[in-house]
Amino acid sequence: MEKSGVSPEDVSDIGLRLLVLAGELYRAEARMDWLWRQAFPHTADGPQLDLHGAQRGVLRKESRKAAGVLAFSRYVPITFDLVIPKGTVCAAYGDEAVEYETTEDGILPAGKVTVEVPAQAVAGGSKGNAAASYINTLVTEVNGINYVVNPAPFTGGTDSEDDEAYRRRILEAYSRPLVWGNAAYYENIALSREGVTDAQAVPRENGAGTVSVYVWGDKAAPSAETLAALEGDFQEMGEAGVAVTVKAATTRRCNLSCYIKVRPEADFAKAKAAVQAALARWFGERKIGDAVYLGDLNRVILDADPAISRVTFPSGNADVEGTAGVVPVAGGTVIGGGI
Repeated sequence: MEKSGVSPEDVSDIGLRLLVLAGELYRAEARMDWLWRQAFPHTADGPQLDLHGAQRGVLRKESRKAAGVLAFSRYVPITFDLVIPKGTVCAAYGDEAVEYETTEDGILPAGKVTVEVPAQAVAGGSKGNAAASYINTLVTEVNGINYVVNPAPFTGGTDSEDDEAYRRRILEAYSRPLVWGNAAYYENIALSREGVTDAQAVPRENGAGTVSVYVWGDKAAPSAETLAALEGDFQEMGEAGVAVTVKAATTRRCNLSCYIKVRPEADFAKAKAAVQAALARWFGERKIGDAVYLGDLNRVILDADPAISRVTFPSGNADVEGTAGVVPVAGGTVIGGGI
């Protein structure tokens, strides 16, 4: 245009060609930007992040289906056995109806009006968790059954692992290479099990040829069912001739007292609340076997509020060294002022 001194019309042949070219250049640039982000586990997402995880032997935790019991009922008894087939679908009321299906055949005996049948959500995820009496609609018609309800809550439904939580496990695998039989290998197996958020493998804790694996869940010890399932995982994927013991981690309460000094114009109550919140977050991020050092706590407290100018720990406070199988948690916290 500069050379010719003429601007092409939008509807001209040259104008249309330039518009198409501009669109293609934009699409190529967007594609290159997408490829750049997906090339690294730090920025990849979705299926591409799954591929990065697969390269390190770290698989995304899948969603789990909520499970419970459905009670099928009649208004009056009948004189013969009535079969509720496996796969009978019911639903919960709401804007987004969630469906549930029976996992085995149920039989309503002659002379009875109600039978309870095991069931689970059709789709995995936390949406399948339902309060008692929430499921009350028969989607699959069963001749002879008048109504259905869940007498107890449906529980156990969990969503698949989100990208950020999955990314943290992948990056951890990069920093601690997974080698057959090393501690990271056993910890990765444990972390792949739903209900486990932290794991620590301790080789030879009970002598040569033994490995102890301590596990922790969401602010609590995993269930007995999860521990049993993990033992099966290690029997299948562990080293031959190595005895693996799965244990729930325990907690250690760390009591803390400190004095903080705030600037003259600052609000002490506000600063104290900020410190309490910061300490709660910090302890919430502790893992199995972590230590608690006063130097770290000093930094956390000073970073909690810019109005804090000084922190002092009275005698009686001391560093807490890390212990295998133990998660440090916040205990009693006393925060004073006036130093």
